[in-house]
Amino acid sequence: MKKIPIGHSDYKTIRSNPELLYVDKTDLISEFLEDHCMVLLITRPRRFGKTLNLSTLRYFFDQENAQENRKLFEGLKVFKNKKAIAEQGTRPVIYLTFKDLKERSWLDLEQKLRYLFAELVIPWTRSNDLLLDAPDQEFLQNIRWGRVPTSGLADTLKFLSRILASHYKVTPLILIDEYDVPLQSAWAEGYWDEAVTFFRNFFSAGFKDNPYLWRAVITGCLRVARESMFTGMNNLKVCGVSATDYSRHFGFTVSEVKQLIQDYNLCAIETQIEAWYNGYLFGETTLYNPWSILNLMDQQGEFRNYWVNTSGNDLVKEILSRTGAQAKRELEDLMTGQSITVSLQEQVVFQEIENTSANLWNFFYFTGYLKAVSIQKNEEGFWVELKIPNLEIKRIFSDSVKIWFQKSESNTVLSNLKHSLMTGNTEDFGLIFQRLVLDSLSYFDTSGHEPEKFYHGLVLGLMAYYSDTWHIRSNRESGYGRCDILMTPKNSDHYGIVMELKTHHPTLEKDLRATAQKAIEQIEKKQYEQELIASGAQKILKLGIGFKGKDLEILTKP
Repeated sequence: MKKIPIGHSDYKTIRSNPELLYVDKTDLISEFLEDHCMVLLITRPRRFGKTLNLSTLRYFFDQENAQENRKLFEGLKVFKNKKAIAEQGTRPVIYLTFKDLKERSWLDLEQKLRYLFAELVIPWTRSNDLLLDAPDQEFLQNIRWGRVPTSGLADTLKFLSRILASHYKVTPLILIDEYDVPLQSAWAEGYWDEAVTFFRNFFSAGFKDNPYLWRAVITGCLRVARESMFTGMNNLKVCGVSATDYSRHFGFTVSEVKQLIQDYNLCAIETQIEAWYNGYLFGETTLYNPWSILNLMDQQGEFRNYWVNTSGNDLVKEILSRTGAQAKRELEDLMTGQSITVSLQEQVVFQEIENTSANLWNFFYFTGYLKAVSIQKNEEGFWVELKIPNLEIKRIFSDSVKIWFQKSESNTVLSNLKHSLMTGNTEDFGLIFQRLVLDSLSYFDTSGHEPEKFYHGLVLGLMAYYSDTWHIRSNRESGYGRCDILMTPKNSDHYGIVMELKTHHPTLEKDLRATAQKAIEQIEKKQYEQELIASGAQKILKLGIGFKGKDLEILTKP
């Protein structure tokens, strides 16, 4: 059994060690050569093989050490393609990764870019092969020593491709990995305008108006819109997660995972593996998260949230914590296994992610936290039906909700509330629920006057903390109407719970007790408990709760 290459994303390193596992993705090269696009942008979620695939292209095409690199492809799919193999080792390659460009200010990012280009050209300056005229030699040395002025930094990529084309008499392949990392940092840290202006000029010079370019491949998680880096680039082809092109090369296909399960003696847990890590759909191809599958095999079948421990989830938690009531309602649906449908927006506008729930869910779709069940077109455009793909991602959302309650110091209260609901202790429930409202209403509703926001936060909290004990639904059809919260016990020894929450209206009810009484009466009239009875619940607790700011009244009925 081969060893799992956790943390290795360099193709040559993996292929040079016969003890390391490699899942053959070299058909990417064949598809790339059959494509006629000049510049290819491929967007995929984190840890789906973007870096390894770019590294594969690098070692395949690079003229440097071409004969040695050829051996790295022997026995693989691309080696059987004679037309593709004829292109092996025929190009100079410029390879850049922006994965570490996560700076707090534009000046820091600018200096980091100088260091990045310096590392790229150091080997070139050690060789006497490059015959340059005096101005070019001076510019190359400025790059080497990190002295390129701001005015010239955006032209660096075009300059490097020109001198390579001149030297090798053939235009280079340019590969840029994780192009959007510095842009996410710029958005988060407040220097978006400086960053987007620079990168628009940088990519335009390097790709749009560059006669010294053969072809280019750019990868990232997102296609960035508004003031885009690729404005006016009619030679750009974009392959996002909804595209069919290149779909099978990023992530592990079902057949690849079945083979790995067999090779690593994990057949006994195949169903659980599918539930935990399958469910992604790129184009029309169903895929597994490769990072999670590799870690699962490395840990001999131990199920964990492997993807949650990689970088990027902090951004998700921060964005979710600031969502409004509508997004929280939709998150409730997602966490209960339902789907939501929103307009498809292929390009991400960072400044507008939180403006609408559609923007938010598109962001999560393209970053791998949601999957497309279907994409439909009508007169208004494209619409995508989205779901949480698997248990691993569901736990990421659940953990994010728990963090909200930790920030509001309500997680301990929720834990105590659970026991009172399980046992039907209405006295304890009233005291603990009052404390929960006092602790967390201000956090979910800063004005303290919109209980709807607290209500949706409460439902998500119940889902995150209590899903092991109850199936939880909100605004669910039951009996003859709709109730606010329905909690169906997984163990018949525990109580089934019906909660109806109402906001006090002074013109309709004389006091909070009357509001709570109206809630109880609605439960009774609409027979909300029918679903609990049908599911086998032996004991049922009905709770009518009236709200007025942070004041509340609770009435119960068995």
